[in-house]
Amino acid sequence: MDNIVFDMGNVLTKYTLSDYIWNYAKDEETFRLIKNQICGSVEWICMDRGTMTDEEAVVSINKRMPKKMWALTERFIREFRMKQEPNPPMEALLLELKQRGYKLYLMSNASHRFRQFSKSIPSISYMDGIWISCESGYLKPEREAYLDFFEKMQLEPETCFFVDDSPANIEAGMRLGMRGCVYHQDMDELRKNLRAAGFLVEEG
Repeated sequence: MDNIVFDMGNVLTKYTLSDYIWNYAKDEETFRLIKNQICGSVEWICMDRGTMTDEEAVVSINKRMPKKMWALTERFIREFRMKQEPNPPMEALLLELKQRGYKLYLMSNASHRFRQFSKSIPSISYMDGIWISCESGYLKPEREAYLDFFEKMQLEPETCFFVDDSPANIEAGMRLGMRGCVYHQDMDELRKNLRAAGFLVEEG
């Protein structure tokens, strides 16, 4: 097993949705509207699936938003994740893995904005292959997403180890034969799990 697959948000980068929303919300009402009507919307899923553009999502979402929120809806979607806080300990781990000869891959649910904001994520440069949901039409943890990933990367599930912050995503991969572990924002734990899986990594 020499292939390690990483999720992006909350793994390669530091990201907490509620904290991010507060960069745009000045009160509880605005926070609730952004969280429920934008981030918790069907349109949000459609953008990640690649079946709806940002512009189409804005128009659709604003049909149920107060008029005072229309401009904020557009700005929030246009700017979402364009600036992300790096995760230096994770970057150090990826560099170590790369130097040891392991193949690294990204598997992430993301919209077409990924090709823009990924340029600001240093660890993306270590990836031997990139899979994002909007370019396949499937979303983790759908079975088809994993099958599409394996086919496009020309990998067998048994040769891969998956690191994701979602237990459901890890479990879905395991059903197809891919081992993995949940990342709990604990680098010592992650390094321990990688060593237990047979990877040569230093202790934290």
